[in-house]
Amino acid sequence: MTPSNNKRIGRYDLITPMIPCKDEIMVKFEKFLMSGQYILGKEVDTLEKDLAEQCGVGYAVGVASGSSALFLALAMAGVRPGDEVITTPYTFDATIESIIMLDAIPVMVDILPEDLNIDPNEIEKAITNKTRAIMPVPIFGAPCDMDPINAIAEKHNLQVVVDMAQGFGTLYKGKPMGSYGRMSTLSFYPTKNLPGIGDGGMVFCQKEEDADRIRKIRGHQAVRMNNHLYTGWNSRLDEIQAMVLNIRLARFAEEQADRNKVASIYDKYIPQANRWQDPNPDQGNHITYHQYWVRCKRRNELQAILENNGVDTAIYYDPPLNHHELNEYCRFSGFLRQAEKAGREVLILPIHAALPFEDAHRVGEIVGKFLAEG
Repeated sequence: MTPSNNKRIGRYDLITPMIPCKDEIMVKFEKFLMSGQYILGKEVDTLEKDLAEQCGVGYAVGVASGSSALFLALAMAGVRPGDEVITTPYTFDATIESIIMLDAIPVMVDILPEDLNIDPNEIEKAITNKTRAIMPVPIFGAPCDMDPINAIAEKHNLQVVVDMAQGFGTLYKGKPMGSYGRMSTLSFYPTKNLPGIGDGGMVFCQKEEDADRIRKIRGHQAVRMNNHLYTGWNSRLDEIQAMVLNIRLARFAEEQADRNKVASIYDKYIPQANRWQDPNPDQGNHITYHQYWVRCKRRNELQAILENNGVDTAIYYDPPLNHHELNEYCRFSGFLRQAEKAGREVLILPIHAALPFEDAHRVGEIVGKFLAEG
């Protein structure tokens, strides 16, 4: 990577990774423009098949956004008005919005401190006769502990839908996160590891009937299931988004290798106690570093020092969703202490496929020195 010569270090660079793709995109766009096949054409079909294979499922359906994917997956999992869906408070708003849009109730349980994912030990305590599903979120690209989650779901006859918006490429015990649960969902928002140039999403399905129903709904066909009639609406993945995603998918491994290298540089400077820890080490887990986080009790001081050194950072998720204005539609199980603590302590460092390695060393040195000084 080219050194930055002490220029400001941004959290994202959406342009540089597009440069080697530009010519191919322009050639394909001209063919697309003159084809007349603007909706659900060859590009969407190719992307659905390739991503289904890479995520270890039989079926994938492209939809208009990651939020739409969540809504559709939960609906096809049988979530009805008044049902409860157990999930994490330490996630983006869309996770609970999708539940509330179905007139269902998000039930939040606490997270694990080492990976910031839902704590399986807290799930069973939250189950009631209204519980319909569990929705884990592999936050920042870290795998959730899926074996105990699926065991609890099987014991209580619950559905598992994985909100994989930040987890494309993430592995749990050597298998893609997308292969766990009845369905999982993906977002192609431009800041994601596999990015589009606008909105887009995907639903991964184990069952052909789920995929068929979602295809109908995204194209304005009503679907009746579980004694409920679901209306159709426009939720199709744009052909032009799929075209760009197919090109970016071919470069995903190379771009992800650059992210992994940046993370390994940070790891050299940042003590393990202050960053992601694998709760199931040596079992084939792989984090894709959608974000790289460091936790620090004096977070605001660290953020100010990085800002003064020209380094952009961010704070996620402070406060967690149990403090969101939508919390009147939610139920909380337990005290959510770890989610609250993470909200106060976690700071997001720059990480992306175009981040110069020299910049990563610079950031790592600043953070490591601050943490060493207590």
